[in-house]
Amino acid sequence: MRGDIHERQLALTMKRTERNRVKRRLDGAEAGLKDARILRDRFHKKLTKEQQDVAKLGRFSFMNKINEWTGKWDEKMEKEIAEAAEAELKYNEAEKNLVDLEAEVTRLRADMKNPDFAYIDEDWADFLKEKETWIRRYDSVANSTLQKIADERVTLRSILREVDEARDAGSKASRALGAAIDKLGSAEGMSVWDTFLGGGLIVSALKYSEINSSDDYVHRAQRALRHFETELMDVQNVATESFTVNQNDVFTFTDIFFDNIFSDWAVHSRITDAKAKLNDVLRDVRRVQDDLARKRDEILHGLEKLDRQEREIIEA
Repeated sequence: MRGDIHERQLALTMKRTERNRVKRRLDGAEAGLKDARILRDRFHKKLTKEQQDVAKLGRFSFMNKINEWTGKWDEKMEKEIAEAAEAELKYNEAEKNLVDLEAEVTRLRADMKNPDFAYIDEDWADFLKEKETWIRRYDSVANSTLQKIADERVTLRSILREVDEARDAGSKASRALGAAIDKLGSAEGMSVWDTFLGGGLIVSALKYSEINSSDDYVHRAQRALRHFETELMDVQNVATESFTVNQNDVFTFTDIFFDNIFSDWAVHSRITDAKAKLNDVLRDVRRVQDDLARKRDEILHGLEKLDRQEREIIEA
């Protein structure tokens, strides 16, 4: 009977933990989706304005002719095109983020319809009443201690599950960051050739092609980091004080790549700075991964200790 209660408690706790996690993620994703739509629309308005500025400058006008004769037209056109390119980059990233969040909300809404979640609160309330009755009827010092061990084991297993999922998300984030850094490294190499070695028109075009394709890699890294952050929040929600994870500012690099990458004269410097910041984030992710690995070892040690205590009571 005691073993059956412990097994049912573990099963119900895992279901409740999963349901609460899905609900928490859905609430967060729906709020994020609302904000993402506002941000996308703002960037779209900005992009439209910049495109209109470029088109306006490209149309014939006596003012444009005067600027062209005085050498100012090329300078103005270069500035407008750079601003339009930056606006396009930010809009594209906002659109990708919106698509990601829409897919996540759809998936989480489907997850919330899991039949296991339909009556979980009622099942849990019924179980607690049955457990209370059993404890009152069979309570003894040994039974009480065994129940405490079972409760602690449930808690530790829940934390272990979240830690393992967070470590898996951290590994994916590390790989995505590494790919983004490699891609920026390629753009950096082209930039060195173009800036310092007189690479010419073809090299310049290749450099901007590498920069333009880098935004996909950076977006994937940011998406992986958001998932990693969500998993870490789950760890924090089920963990006790001794199992907290220090995140610091690992996930605050949203605009390091998308600001001024085209409009700054020192494009090489911007690429180098973006790559350096991504490396900083990668180091922080690896630091958190090391922290999670230590937490996992502590949890496994705690579970082994509980197993020994349980055997000692049963065999006494």
